Amino acid sequence: MGSNYISDGERQYLEQRKAASEATERWAIAKNLKLVGDPKTYKGVRYQQQQRGSFICLNVPEDSVLQGSFTTALTLHKIIDSLEVNKTLPKLKD
Repeated sequence: MGSNYISDGERQYLEQRKAASEATERWAIAKNLKLVGDPKTYKGVRYQQQQRGSFICLNVPEDSVLQGSFTTALTLHKIIDSLEVNKTLPKLKD
């Protein structure tokens, strides 16, 4: 039968490894959310690509259907066109 005893040195080592692992995970998440390239504008809606390739709108209200990420610029353009046709395009921030 094995023992569950962990020495103070081993406990500290494991805590340091866990903290380092969590820091690396936070860094990777933050890096993947960074915006790349220049912002683009389509019918007044500014958007930019994220590190992982998705697109987010920059100048829309928080309660807009344009919040969130979109897989392609074409998809985003089609949604903007649809909102414009239905006259539900949100008021955009400057």
